[in-house]
Amino acid sequence: MYEKFNLLPAIIHTTIMIDIIIGLLALVLLFFLPGFLLALIIWPKKDSLSMEYDLLLKCVIGMVFSMIISILVGIVLYGIDGMQAPKDTQSIRLWLILSVISIILGSISWNSGGLRDLVIRKPTRAKGGQSIDDELNRLSAEKRKLQEKIAMMESEEYKSDKVLIEEAAVRIPALKKEIATINQRIDELVESEEIGAEDEKVV
Repeated sequence: MYEKFNLLPAIIHTTIMIDIIIGLLALVLLFFLPGFLLALIIWPKKDSLSMEYDLLLKCVIGMVFSMIISILVGIVLYGIDGMQAPKDTQSIRLWLILSVISIILGSISWNSGGLRDLVIRKPTRAKGGQSIDDELNRLSAEKRKLQEKIAMMESEEYKSDKVLIEEAAVRIPALKKEIATINQRIDELVESEEIGAEDEKVV
């Protein structure tokens, strides 16, 4: 008899944990998941919104989309039966509809590559074993430095000094040539990354 009573706290604790998990899943479904999947459909490629904060921006936009979707679904449900259905029934209908929407959007996003590339991130490598993303970031930073040097040499400070003008006349073409080489390398890396993504789709 005492053993049965000793199980009561464990049962209560388990029930509370289940309620918390269900509540968290409901919040994710209500305020995040369907909108995030929709964002992956609209912007399937990595870095399509930002080089540094792409995933963060998609999460924020996804939250906005999710709230809009949830409001629209709520309006439709309210238009169907108003306030006649019990609250539990209304909640269950809302979660079911949002779940179906999420499954549909997830399937579309997987086929378009947005969700698949997020879940299955195969490491792509450039020459020397460095990742393509790291190499692109390095080349972009190097390109910005060269552009800053050219801008400095084209400034009024350089134009006011004959020696600096002669130096700029020699160095600017060389710097522009380096930038052209970097641009060519960036194009090659982007093309190889796109080919790799297409190969993954075929597989």
